[in-house]
Amino acid sequence: MPLISVLSAEVADQIAAGEVVERPASVVKELVENALDGGASTIDITIEEGGHRLIRVSDDGCGMDREDASLALVRHGTSKIRTAADLVGVASYGFRGEALPAIASISQLEIETSPADGAGVSLTVSSGSATATRDAARRRGTTVSVARLFHNVPARRKFLRSARSEWRAITESVVAIALTRPDVRFNLSHDGRPLGWEVRGSASRRGRCVRTGARLRSRRAARRRRYGNASSIHRSEWSRRPRHGDRPRR
Repeated sequence: MPLISVLSAEVADQIAAGEVVERPASVVKELVENALDGGASTIDITIEEGGHRLIRVSDDGCGMDREDASLALVRHGTSKIRTAADLVGVASYGFRGEALPAIASISQLEIETSPADGAGVSLTVSSGSATATRDAARRRGTTVSVARLFHNVPARRKFLRSARSEWRAITESVVAIALTRPDVRFNLSHDGRPLGWEVRGSASRRGRCVRTGARLRSRRAARRRRYGNASSIHRSEWSRRPRHGDRPRR
């Protein structure tokens, strides 16, 4: 019996998923980049429990028909390149066609998409195996829902951080992408609550940075009005402590 054997497609997909998906923020990044490659002008991102329970990215891009949606879940299925010559000067975020199959192999994934308003298609995949395909009525664009991330890879799920830490990483990832695309509007919510700001399309990156920074500063100001400035309290208490060399009061 030979010592070397060819890995099954399921194991190969899970290995590839380890290279593509490290945490929920990695999933959000891949799905948002797919939406941008699809020509989206508005991207809605819904997160539950820091991405542990659900990640949903919806866009108004070009969408896909039934055949393309099925091929998108096949490893190395891509619309970005056709030959090796196309690798020179690739203008898209991704081109290998590994993200969706890798994510689908370690989660419960659903794609609902349509190239035009009206009739569309919905595909459901669990642990890399297609479980359902049905017609769906929706607007033009694509919605990808990822539930129970790493449910079939307990070792990877064990190393996920708390919902708050994962949510912070997702926020940082989305803001980093949004600042480079002033022509796209991003809406982000967590556990049913909007983030408190929207990154809207702006004529310049500077305008976007100013608008995003202003919203973040307003959130900090509201937090200080509600809870007070803990750091200033700490400094005032510290300032009343006796210094080295001070005489004790009698």
